[in-house]
Amino acid sequence: MDIQEQVGETAGKVWHLINDHGSLTLAQLKKKVDGSDELVNFALGWLSREDKIHILPEKKSFQIRLK
Repeated sequence: MDIQEQVGETAGKVWHLINDHGSLTLAQLKKKVDGSDELVNFALGWLSREDKIHILPEKKSFQIRLK
């Protein structure tokens, strides 16, 4: 599987996690996704570019929620 497929698959996992659990911090999300931190970051960029998520600053982290 190439990197774009992995990023797309991870973006799907991220979207479903947030949909099922509500908003999550970046740290919580990275713990729940079975993948590397880099893949999670790429997936968040993908979802953000597609205007699917809000990324909100929260103290020393970020809160991720669906739009």
